[in-house]
Amino acid sequence: MSADSRESATGRAGGLSGMVWLTWRQHRWALLSCLAMTAVLVGWMVYLSIDMTRLYHQCHDMQCPPYSTQHAALFNGWGPVLQSEILGLVVQYMPLLIGVFIGVPVLSREHEQRTLLLAWSQDVSPVRWLWTKLTLLGLFVVTLTAAVAAVTDHLAHVHADITGASLFGDKVFPITGMLPLAGSVCWFAVGVALGAVIRRTLPAIFGVIAGYVGLLLGIQWRYPTLMTPASFYLHPDQPGPLASDPNALVVNGDFDIAPDSVSNLFYASGREVTATDLFRMCPELSDHPSGTMIPDCIARNQLMTLVTYQPSSRIPEFHGIVAGGYLGLAAVALAAVWLIVRRTSLSAG
Repeated sequence: MSADSRESATGRAGGLSGMVWLTWRQHRWALLSCLAMTAVLVGWMVYLSIDMTRLYHQCHDMQCPPYSTQHAALFNGWGPVLQSEILGLVVQYMPLLIGVFIGVPVLSREHEQRTLLLAWSQDVSPVRWLWTKLTLLGLFVVTLTAAVAAVTDHLAHVHADITGASLFGDKVFPITGMLPLAGSVCWFAVGVALGAVIRRTLPAIFGVIAGYVGLLLGIQWRYPTLMTPASFYLHPDQPGPLASDPNALVVNGDFDIAPDSVSNLFYASGREVTATDLFRMCPELSDHPSGTMIPDCIARNQLMTLVTYQPSSRIPEFHGIVAGGYLGLAAVALAAVWLIVRRTSLSAG
């Protein structure tokens, strides 16, 4: 073992100051990179928020009309709307980067470099070593991602005002509120846990990536129904829920007509329309089941569709549910790390 590795494992001094120095010495490049990227990201989003708000005020706090100068400035080419959407995508994957570059190396690198025997044989116990490092790195992650989350949430609201996009949409919802913060804490802890279990950096990184993508897809699939949706029957000449609540999330409201089946069409009494009934009422649909005559047929027979949706007033509750899931997973990961460290044999390094 080189003198530099030995010094990195033991630190310049015991106690908290030694652990602070050790944590900085081992993770300084990742921490500096994250700090620089966060500064650029936050500054860029603040600038976009100011620029887009200025143009929005010029349109009298309404969506700018097409072909206006303000609309062109917002949407044409590499405009602020496109930039804000790209930055939102960066924020969405920020927890993954934190898990890969800050979480995984905490223990996997110690195993790969076989420095655990030296590090844990000093006056700092393995458990104290673990919790001190996790606390220091965790505070760093929380501070940076809290700043990013606050600025991103503001930018998302400005973007929604300008474009009419719903804050409940699957691309906007994951980056609003404190979800970027909760997600970053979660994947930092999961990264540490996978590094402790697998003991190799590269396989642990692939594990974090696979877990992140799987959980992200699962959340996008399930979050619209985390609470029982509100519902109502809608006539074709009535406005939908987005007319009065533009940030609502429509779970289902479409109907489907095929030659042998019909779904989500109802009589005024609430009884569902069958394919036989529909083609009897509207024989013209037999030749063109998906043509332009469908709205006329539905209106003429006073048929309705069942619309299920989540009102925007539930967004804070959904944030709490998803954030609670993230933090619960983080707690499980940290408990697993604690058990692994307690049972790790020092002779194994």
